[in-house]
Amino acid sequence: TGTGKSVVIAEFLREALNQWKDTRVIVLTHVKELIQQNFNAMIRAWPCAPAGIYSAGLGERDISAQVIFAGIQSIYKRAYEVQRCDLVLIDEAHLLRKSDAGMYRDFLRELKEINPSLKIIGLTATPYRMDQGLLTEGEDSLFSDVAIDIPILRMIEEGYLSPLIPKQTKTKLDVKGVKTRGGEFIAAELEAAVNKHEITSGAVDEIIKAGIEEERGSWLIFCSGVSHAKAVCEEIKKRGISCETISGETPTLIRDQILRDFKEGNIRALTNMNVLTTGFDASGIDLIGMLRPTKSQSLYVQMLGRGTRLAEGKDDCLVLDFAGNTYRHGPVDQIKPKTVNDKNKSGEAPVKVCPDCQMIVAASAMTCINCGHQFPPREIKITRIASTAP
Repeated sequence: TGTGKSVVIAEFLREALNQWKDTRVIVLTHVKELIQQNFNAMIRAWPCAPAGIYSAGLGERDISAQVIFAGIQSIYKRAYEVQRCDLVLIDEAHLLRKSDAGMYRDFLRELKEINPSLKIIGLTATPYRMDQGLLTEGEDSLFSDVAIDIPILRMIEEGYLSPLIPKQTKTKLDVKGVKTRGGEFIAAELEAAVNKHEITSGAVDEIIKAGIEEERGSWLIFCSGVSHAKAVCEEIKKRGISCETISGETPTLIRDQILRDFKEGNIRALTNMNVLTTGFDASGIDLIGMLRPTKSQSLYVQMLGRGTRLAEGKDDCLVLDFAGNTYRHGPVDQIKPKTVNDKNKSGEAPVKVCPDCQMIVAASAMTCINCGHQFPPREIKITRIASTAP
């Protein structure tokens, strides 16, 4: 997340088309902002690229271009208008499900009927799904191999990503009794459990205190439902901080204006429900409030990814984890994707809290990367009685 998939796509396609002149390509994704972002990156890298956009949301329907940047919702019934396609690149490939008989599967099946040699490449920061493990697992998976996997810690150490500083909070969301369906908390039950005024008020107090004391300028808050997002927004506004909220119910024009204002710094805080987890690029975000508990490793990483982008004057991104997601999954650089065989395993990740700065770190860490605190060496435990095992 944040390492430049748009640039990778642009450079890869430029080299592919220079080497194989008649290659026909479709770059698929699910939101118009990503379509535009990927197209713009292509034109910056290659101003005379034979590229076009097919997206109802963007008002463009260029289906004859050699490279089509398309929204799956707009193009999935148009395979026979596209005709021969040699290569499909799917951005945010983790959104595909093995069992999905929907738009992606139908479209790709028809393209393969036209050209059995069609190649499919996926790009994602999280090549796994909660309900199926790794995207390369299973007989009917779209992908056979991982071409390249670059660890997030390496990207931070090499200066391509901003460090994340997850800190323990006093206010904690209680999800005891919230049932699970399909490996994730049931949405209605989750919102009912966490959308309580006393908890929201306490969390907002902590967000504002940390945001002001540490001079954080751009706050993104993930919430557990539409009503919850609105409630958190109102509490922030009551305390004199500019804030807006976005959900799937927000009209497109209003949403676009809110996002522009947030990116330009006219709005300091933004609450959302399930719409800014993937493909949303606001590089200035330096505080993330996690008020959405999730059992999905992918969703957890995608949410945190909104804070990993570099920006002028930004040293790192503070993560206030009211939801306990760091305890469920571990620090973002320690994620171990579950396989098909262990996807039902549960239990907290091995983490500990720095006593000096409250940062949550891996249990194996000897030094806190935030404040430099030295943890005592682990005590070696020896049993008093020898084992009688064979």
